[in-house]
Amino acid sequence: MTKDPSNDAPPDLITLVKEIVNDSEVLAGQQLSLLRCELRGELARASEAAMLLGVGAGLAATGGVFSAVALVHALHRATRLPLWGCYGLIGGLLGAAGAGLLASGKERVAGVRLPPPHTMSALRENFEWLKEQVS
Repeated sequence: MTKDPSNDAPPDLITLVKEIVNDSEVLAGQQLSLLRCELRGELARASEAAMLLGVGAGLAATGGVFSAVALVHALHRATRLPLWGCYGLIGGLLGAAGAGLLASGKERVAGVRLPPPHTMSALRENFEWLKEQVS
């Protein structure tokens, strides 16, 4: 807003209120835009964590089925341990690997925070301030 040098009178109350409301609307719009961007980022992280959980579970199941059979018989032939013991040993190893992947995915899911706390806090502050200005 450019100031007219011939008019040094301060702006009237209605003009000031209109400017405050206009600035508040712009600020709220910018903060909502920021919230959308942060939500996209958090959703991307959640998607990545879900993918890790799915891949971990799939690998644990697939590995448990295909690899276990081959490894069990190779272990039985090499060590002459009972066949049931070989199945238990290989199954335990594959289960531990799958559990590790699942734990990694769970850890990433725990790090996802929706809605983003900083933006929500700033939005709350601005709306409270705007309520005070209007009332």
